[in-house]
Amino acid sequence: MPDFDFPDGQYLAVTVRLALDTGGQTAMFLLRSRLFAERAGIVPTLVSFDDQPDYPRIRAELAARGSVAPSTVIVNLFEWFRNERTPLAADDAALLPPVPGLKAHDVPHPDGTVHLTAYRSRDGSDVVTDHRRADGSVYLRQGPDGVVLCDRRGRVVREFSGVGALRRWWLTGLFDDQPRRPVIIMSDSRFATRQLVPLTNRRRVRLIHVVHNIHVQEPYQWDSPVHPTHLPVIEAIPRLHALVMLTERQRDEIAARFGAMDNVHVIPNPIDHRPGSDRPLDRHHADFVMLGRLEKQKRLEDAVVAFAKVVTQQPQATLTIYGEGSQRAELEKLVGKLGLRASVRLPGHDPAAKDYLRSATALLLTSRFEGYPLVVLEALDRGCPVIAYDIAYGPREQIADGESGYLVPAGDTGALAERMLRLIADPDLTARMSTAARLSSASHSIDAYLTSWQGVLRAVTAKA
Repeated sequence: MPDFDFPDGQYLAVTVRLALDTGGQTAMFLLRSRLFAERAGIVPTLVSFDDQPDYPRIRAELAARGSVAPSTVIVNLFEWFRNERTPLAADDAALLPPVPGLKAHDVPHPDGTVHLTAYRSRDGSDVVTDHRRADGSVYLRQGPDGVVLCDRRGRVVREFSGVGALRRWWLTGLFDDQPRRPVIIMSDSRFATRQLVPLTNRRRVRLIHVVHNIHVQEPYQWDSPVHPTHLPVIEAIPRLHALVMLTERQRDEIAARFGAMDNVHVIPNPIDHRPGSDRPLDRHHADFVMLGRLEKQKRLEDAVVAFAKVVTQQPQATLTIYGEGSQRAELEKLVGKLGLRASVRLPGHDPAAKDYLRSATALLLTSRFEGYPLVVLEALDRGCPVIAYDIAYGPREQIADGESGYLVPAGDTGALAERMLRLIADPDLTARMSTAARLSSASHSIDAYLTSWQGVLRAVTAKA
């Protein structure tokens, strides 16, 4: 018997892109779906809208990792139509016209055929894209005037004003044939959600959006300008059946600006506790780690600058930054400029990086903003103290300052260095914080997470 009693319905978990190793949002999308299957007997169909060509490999890898339940079905819009599921057009339907005057560039598919043909203008920008079946026929054309769906004979089946209209039409084709049964759509992408809002006009649809990140721009204060990509979702809150946020602070700040609404809920991310993650290891004396993308959001340069202050007093200390991204060259240059090549390492992406949290002195988090960083939860689960900037959102809700780690003012590299030096100087303090970190992980339990989701799902299915 399932541990939780979720309401009956057809569950669709929607994201724009389902890819491997893309960060916390995808990780939570997959974890939630797996927990629904394992603990509640509900197996959502995973739906994606991107045109990457290697979904067979993605399915196989996710299954091998145990990231999805064995019975999980993963469907992708472009793969669906490429595999000849397009309906036939009428015999007198218009033929897809040729694309004149533009340079064609074929992109290969992993099976050796053409994946798509991009038609480019003289400046090199893509103007029209033809997505092709294995036999070379075009099944979908995207251009400035909209989207055209074609059958294998090259005849137009249907035209759409844009990709959003195509996505809605295709998604409704996935609905089961039980008209009284609710279709519960859980969208983790703000780009997908804003295109799916019109589906709430359908009586059986229940649309839930899950917020994974901050909704404002710099300077990332509660009254800062709303990010343009988040604004359509915020404006659509009255039409959503539920908006799920990760922190009460973000919920309250949205309510302060846009008014309180009874369909906004808070469900923090849980800790996906893995066997052996809490097996105690000796904490290294002066080894600090960071895990994440080498991107501007992570403000990794602050960690490097702070570490330069650490090694002046503790030259044996090390900082290892796991990850890849566009800031690598700048970070390497900064490391060299500060004379830290022997102290700061950037080994790139390492699938085993989380294992180092079991022995590191502490995890550093210097982001400009977050939603509810999974890396902090992973550190707590492994008994790794965390030194983090006090930013919106997450660290303040996850770390007990002075107990399981430290919160320091955002941008204060001096305070960041001082906290590292404090742990290096007092191994007993590090050990106490390690124990407190592991104990604090209980407040992010799977049971609490699923209990909250059970309440939200009952609420949305109870609505007429």
